[in-house]
Amino acid sequence: MLYNINDKLPVKRLCVAALQQVIACFVATILIPQICGLPIAPAMIGAGIGTLIYQLFTRGQSPMFISSSGAFVAAIIGALTIGGAAANYAAVAIGGVIVGLIYCAIGIAINKCGTAWINKLLPPVVIGPIVAVIGLNLATFIPTYFQVNGEYSLLGVGLGMLTLGVTALISHYGKGFIKNLPFLFAILIVYAVAAILTVCGVPIIDFGAFNNVRVFQMPDFAFLHLNFAEFDWAYLPQILLLFAPLSLVTIAEHISDHKALSAVIGKDLTQDPGVGRTLIGDGIASTFGGFTCGLMNTSYGESVGTTGFSKICSKYVITLAAVIMAIAGFFGPLQAFLVSIPACIFGGVASALYGYITLSGIRTIMDNHLDLVHNNKNILIVASVLTLGVSGAVCDFGVVSIGTTALAMLIGIILNLILKDKQDRSNIE
Repeated sequence: MLYNINDKLPVKRLCVAALQQVIACFVATILIPQICGLPIAPAMIGAGIGTLIYQLFTRGQSPMFISSSGAFVAAIIGALTIGGAAANYAAVAIGGVIVGLIYCAIGIAINKCGTAWINKLLPPVVIGPIVAVIGLNLATFIPTYFQVNGEYSLLGVGLGMLTLGVTALISHYGKGFIKNLPFLFAILIVYAVAAILTVCGVPIIDFGAFNNVRVFQMPDFAFLHLNFAEFDWAYLPQILLLFAPLSLVTIAEHISDHKALSAVIGKDLTQDPGVGRTLIGDGIASTFGGFTCGLMNTSYGESVGTTGFSKICSKYVITLAAVIMAIAGFFGPLQAFLVSIPACIFGGVASALYGYITLSGIRTIMDNHLDLVHNNKNILIVASVLTLGVSGAVCDFGVVSIGTTALAMLIGIILNLILKDKQDRSNIE
């Protein structure tokens, strides 16, 4: 790392590094509310303030940006329609409370019992391929980015590859702080190219986002629609079944993301500030998100990748990024600019960003000198996790569905526990 967690940056470098984090996390931040049929601006504010809450509970020692969680999409959509309401925000807010309580309860239990069991359940032979799987699964979203005017097109692929190329050139040949902020400058350069093409008659950028923009715009917050007086509490068990099982799955993903960031920055975040603190911070932020925008929060792989590429993991960058994201929800011009960036440009950035996460997992395997030639236990675990992790296989129990990554992690943990090393077997004999 060029800048470690507690390092302060020059003001100019701090600002551009923070903006790069915002842009990297922006697509998923606005995509989740769009899928759920919720307004975008409150989601941006929920992400920004949620990250500040997370930073507060982790004492600024976990440089992770958290934002809208895709894992809860089905639960949120289900809660919004409970009772036949057009948008049952009260049910979603209660879901956020449920998620927060579960996260906090497990976080407190971890603080009491210690974290040794985490390293036993998630040794490098499990966490390495899981981190790689996280990056590979994120990569499956890249084709959805290569769109122009809502349709996958060759032009979209071209602009995406141009963005990737500019990113590579800046990262390899850039000098000074520019070298460490390749995504931001690549996006700005290709945005300028797209703007020129749009002016010349090739519609790429929708400048309609700037129409009727006011400097200050009051978002349509979820809490403005809460009506607990008319809420039927008989639906509470249904809400519990929607959100509680998913919380257990996302906790596993939370640990994976923090293991991934640990591998990138060279510090075990499960020990300092500790999983207990990160879970409590994430849980409180999710409860806040439920009331603010109707969305739970989660750690973002995009943030991990950006930190790795920039080699900047300063808490001041993450804090400023959170402030910028929150302000953007109120500041019309900045919000319009971010919304106007074509998805295909983000696709080019994602091509490198998600790959970096995958490489972090591979590096975890290499750094721990795992024998993948003669040790059958290691071979079976890594092979099974990688195969299941990219297979798309899920376990759908109706009320809850265990996603591909969570399933791969679960199998990896089970195999690691039941397969004993040869040395362990000889000791038993």
